[in-house]
Amino acid sequence: MAQLSALELPMEVNPEQKDTVPASNTVNTQFLVSGTAEGPPWTGYYATFCRARLAVTNVFGVWCEVRRRGSGFEAHRLARAELSLLDAPLQGIDYSRLQQTGEPITCAPSRAPTPAMLVTDTTIGPFGPKQTPKEEPKHAMFWEGGDEPLDDDDDEIPIRSSTTN
Repeated sequence: MAQLSALELPMEVNPEQKDTVPASNTVNTQFLVSGTAEGPPWTGYYATFCRARLAVTNVFGVWCEVRRRGSGFEAHRLARAELSLLDAPLQGIDYSRLQQTGEPITCAPSRAPTPAMLVTDTTIGPFGPKQTPKEEPKHAMFWEGGDEPLDDDDDEIPIRSSTTN
């Protein structure tokens, strides 16, 4: 009982390899085997959320969401209420402790505009300190017999003698 009441999320788990959870507790879940037509990444229980499969596991009668972590798996939060999964926790499980220690469900990205950045230093632009552009070196090409440099914009180099290409 003391060990059950001390459980916290996230915790290391192994997804079920066989359909062992009683049918009365697997409402809204599917047991899928990897390598089959359904194509789950690993064998275990899955619930459908927003038309996507969400991996879940039953830990001592409590449904938790599962994710891959390194070479193993971890239950990182209780299954969200929208999945409507039926919990049947073993006596001694501190359900509120699991709720408190599990990771929160992240909010959907907001399309609200980013607050304007107040800039008091005029030497700082939106991407950091302003920089003075470096003066590009001018490539001067002198042709034989002349003293005018040629610009990069010139298409051709004038030829003054037959010995010059």
